[in-house]
Amino acid sequence: MTSSPAGPALALLDIRDVPLGLRALDALSKEAPVQVIAAGTVQSGAYLILFAGEVEPVERSYLRAVEIANGAVADRVLLPHAEERILPAIANQIIRWPSPGDTAGIVQTGTPPTLLRAVDAALKGAEVDLVELRIAEGLGGKAIATLWGETHDVEAALSLANTAIARGVDDACSTTIIPNADEELVRAIRTGTRFFREWRG
Repeated sequence: MTSSPAGPALALLDIRDVPLGLRALDALSKEAPVQVIAAGTVQSGAYLILFAGEVEPVERSYLRAVEIANGAVADRVLLPHAEERILPAIANQIIRWPSPGDTAGIVQTGTPPTLLRAVDAALKGAEVDLVELRIAEGLGGKAIATLWGETHDVEAALSLANTAIARGVDDACSTTIIPNADEELVRAIRTGTRFFREWRG
């Protein structure tokens, strides 16, 4: 993954056919000057393509890739002006400990594009922090995000997320709010949601 994605637009495709996913990657790269942030298979057997750039090139590449992958596209999202915390959270996989507050909000979706749509809406519409954003790996193809803030702000964020989820693929989706979070939950959030953590030497 790259650490400094370019441009305000972000697109993510979830393609359930690997050969078509590779064809779509080739086509979108040829269509317009975009930056491929990451592309490859995940545990569910899907092929994910995440790319960014200026709005018009990303829109062109997105439409071309969808055309090529056709019926194999399980889910997709195009965010012309993605909330600025989303790209670093994906590209750097950083767990960011948030500002003051005592309430956690958790969003889970069955597909990564729907999560990005939900998180984008939540962050733009409510005063919450994005602590962690995980897509596909270690989740059987699902995706999760952890939000943090004051209770009323997290409630507002989850309401916005649920509305956005309804516009995507809403299978295996859920949200929960945890007010007055216990120190054990805070510790778990601070260190990330993976049970086993890969050692990197």
